[in-house]
Parts: sequence; C-alpha cells; structure tokens
Amino acid sequence: MADKITTASAAWLTDPTVFAVNRTPAHSNHVTFSHIPAIGEPSDLKQSLDGEWRVEMVQASDIDLEEEPFAAEDFDDSAFGRIDVPSHLQNAGYMNHKYVNIQYPWDGHENPQEPNVPETNHVALYRRTFTVAERLDAARQNGGTVSITFHGMATAIYVWVNGVFVGYGEDGYTPNEFDITETLHDGDNVVAVACYEYASASWLEDQDYWRLHGLFRSVELAAQPHVHIEDMKVEADWNPETATGSLDALLAVRNAKNAATVSATLKDLSGNVVWETALAASDETGIVSGSLDVKPWSAESPALYELQVVVIGHDGAIVETATQRVGFRRFR
Repeated sequence: MADKITTASAAWLTDPTVFAVNRTPAHSNHVTFSHIPAIGEPSDLKQSLDGEWRVEMVQASDIDLEEEPFAAEDFDDSAFGRIDVPSHLQNAGYMNHKYVNIQYPWDGHENPQEPNVPETNHVALYRRTFTVAERLDAARQNGGTVSITFHGMATAIYVWVNGVFVGYGEDGYTPNEFDITETLHDGDNVVAVACYEYASASWLEDQDYWRLHGLFRSVELAAQPHVHIEDMKVEADWNPETATGSLDALLAVRNAKNAATVSATLKDLSGNVVWETALAASDETGIVSGSLDVKPWSAESPALYELQVVVIGHDGAIVETATQRVGFRRFR
C-alpha cells in the first residue's frame, strides 16, 4: 500500500483527477463474523456513529485546510449547533433548499469556469466524540484494523480523527471508507469532517433534482481481524442444457500467510449442504465448484443459496467467517 497523504489540500476540490485520497478501494459488501478469543462469541465488528453531531456552517474562504483548528482533538466546539446524522443540512435548517434543472445552482450568481467552483461555497464543519467499542478494540489490539465509513454525503469531505488527517472523498452516493487504525487511542476519540457544498464533481450534477448536502447516510466504524477476506467476487452460473449450476469465486485475503486453509460451503436456505470444499489460503484464493445440482434463480422462482467461507488459522481455530447469498442464473 502506498504511503498515506497526511496533509489536506484545497486544490483537490477543483482537480477533477482527484476524487479520493487515502480511501480504501471499493470492495464487496459481504457479511463477515470475526472469531477473536478476547471477544468471545463471533461478532460482525460494526459500530454506528449515527446520532447527534456538532456542526458549524462557514464559507470555504474562512478555513485553512492545512492548518485548520476545528479538526484538533481539544478544539472547543461548545458554540457549534446540533444536527442528527444522517440528515441533510437543508432539512435541518443550516442551508437553503435549491431546486434546479439543467442549469447549475450558481448560474445567475457567479460564473466559474470548469473545473473551478463558486467563491460562495458553504462548508459544514462536523464534529463528534466517540469511544471505540470493546469488541472492535479487541480486534485492533490483536493486529486487526479499524475503518470509518461514510455511506453517503454531498459533495466532498475531508476527514480527521484526533487531529490527524485521514482522507478525502467525493463520489458521495457510494461509501467512502478510510483506515483509522493508527490514529485511534484509548478513551474518547474525535472525528472531524469538513463537508463542502461544491467541488469539481458538481459540474456532473446538472439534472433536475433538489440539491441536498451533508452526511445524509449512516456513518460507522468497522473492525477486521489480522487475516481478513477483503473482497469476494462470486459468479453463480446456470447451464440450461444440463440443468446444473456452477460456482466460481475469487477471494482477496489480507495476510493470507497467517492462515492455513479456506473452506467453502454452499447451503440451501433450509440449511442443507449442497457442496463444500477446502483449500490452502492464499492472497487470491480461487474456488471452483464444478457442476452443482441446484435450482435456477428467476423473478418468478427466486431460489437463493448461501455461500459460507471460513478462514482457519495455523492453530486450527476459526479466524473469520464470511457469508454471501447467491442465485444461479445466466443472461444472454
């Protein structure tokens, strides 16, 4: 992994080639359960940061991203307002509603040339204090990682944790995930977010809809064990000539050298085992089933199966379990 960028830059807002800094690459959203002795029962290791946050509205010209005091851990935000996350700044009364069609919200007010943005550019400064849940911290203490994910925001965010810059993201209708493992400490932690109304990405938004901003979907922490299935690419094919299915999966396994085997089990939704296998763990672990006696998926008969993948350590203990529902189908 490339070295992380540790200083925020305002230049990213008007550079269309920069839409993510320090952001975790997109991956499948398969469900995982971690088996960490300090935790006890298997856990999904998620922690919601939804609820009341502090917020202050400023203009982009009022802040210096490279030396911004509001992001400091000990910054006094007692004068800030309150806002629920998730929500829109407009609906909470912090910005005016704007509805436009093919024109841009700034038309008739300012005339920036792409990819520049208007000088009148609202910025919402969000802050929240949190304590990492015991089960997530146990994963971190055992060599795992902790990330923070913003599941939806508009239009661009800069993120700090405990005064340390951790990342920048646009693409606000998809998750923005950042690794914050090294910035966390025991007790209270502080996340600070500068959410900009406009960025170069705003030039792509010229259809008719209400322009709404802020952290409008959930924010959450997620921990992963040292050995972790980062991505699951699953193809479940159906052959109408033989009336059989086949499963082809590729797993991206982090720190696979610290695991012994990966087992895969396919079950129907009644819990009956249809097929299973086991193989040596590797960074890219391929799973191929061959012909399977399964039912095809269709809109009229949506037959689903559950693929369960288990990572087993060298000591024979389960490290992580991942599940994904699949339907066998073919389009032509």
